[in-house]
Amino acid sequence: MNGQSRKFGSGDMWAFTAISAVFGVLVTAFGVGFLVLPRYQEGHRASSMSGAIHNALGFHAHAQSMGVQQSPSRVPTYIVWNESTIHKILSGDTKRGEFVAINCAACHGEKGMASQTSTPSLAGIDRLVLYKQLEDFRSGTRVSGLMTAIAQTLTAEQAADVAAYYASLPGVPHTFGEEAPVSGRGYRNKDATARLIFAGDPKRGMAACSACHGPGAYQLGAPGLSKQNVAYMEQQLHDFAQGLRANDMNMPMRTIAGMLTPKEMHALSLAYSGEVPLKD
Repeated sequence: MNGQSRKFGSGDMWAFTAISAVFGVLVTAFGVGFLVLPRYQEGHRASSMSGAIHNALGFHAHAQSMGVQQSPSRVPTYIVWNESTIHKILSGDTKRGEFVAINCAACHGEKGMASQTSTPSLAGIDRLVLYKQLEDFRSGTRVSGLMTAIAQTLTAEQAADVAAYYASLPGVPHTFGEEAPVSGRGYRNKDATARLIFAGDPKRGMAACSACHGPGAYQLGAPGLSKQNVAYMEQQLHDFAQGLRANDMNMPMRTIAGMLTPKEMHALSLAYSGEVPLKD
């Protein structure tokens, strides 16, 4: 500056005033929009500053619209899908498992086909799925007083054995190999339930059920649904939607079920059970 200090002129004062005003407006808007209003929104008042900010960002509202009870601290499963775990499951012995399953017959049927529609049939279910559910019952990530008590009496080897036994039984049909596409399994199908199963609902951002459960209601690593009991499937959809069941890693079932209506849940359960055939 050649040794001279620059004078603070009227132009500088105007700029300083303008910047201060803009900053003040931003601070006020943030305070009102993120801290004050979210605390008093109807239906979900926040009790803390962080909760108010979450509400303002729409996280809480989105969860409610999906029908999902959010619980960030809740672990969906403690099972680790690595080579050791898979080897342990595939080492299960059907003969030993048949002996263990004697204690399961009262609810799940003598050959894994339950007579009560509120109880799942286990015959033919993939052993990876059965083992995971037993481990989730044992750890408490899937809640059931009876099944938790039973699972906690089993060793990891016994869980693998009983999973192998039920997987070996005829029941839920398996669809191995490649098949030509079947007509009517797309978004143009007139049957709304068939569209949900094979095409989903793009308007709701909903993936097709078959994307995970397979086009034939069976896919390796996913629960088989074909010929499964109606009341059991419908109850699981309601539980996922309400967050009562939360052992689905990455929340695929909680997300999908949260977008389904009760009528759609019932229709899907009837369709997968085979009680109501799908239309082409």
